[in-house]
Amino acid sequence: MSEPKDNWQKLARLARQAPQPSAAEVPFGFATRVAARWASSESPAPSAWEVWEQFSLRGLMLASVLVVAVAFTSYDLATPGWTQAYTMADAVVDPIFEE
Repeated sequence: MSEPKDNWQKLARLARQAPQPSAAEVPFGFATRVAARWASSESPAPSAWEVWEQFSLRGLMLASVLVVAVAFTSYDLATPGWTQAYTMADAVVDPIFEE
């Protein structure tokens, strides 16, 4: 039975003998895609209209969320009995302060 140290020595010796990895090569068809994009003058950056469209859609979503949040937190819509109680109390208290 061999010692673990011997196995490690053998592995290190084989690793030193392994061929060095070659430099990273360009993927197949990369130059063709780059040349085709350049020839068609396709811009990778979005146009001003696309930026405006994304901005307005996000603004519309935010406005919709805010409208729903305000509708649910409004005590007039959520608890109609509360407004009736408030107007009754207001009718009793207002004459006191008017004097």
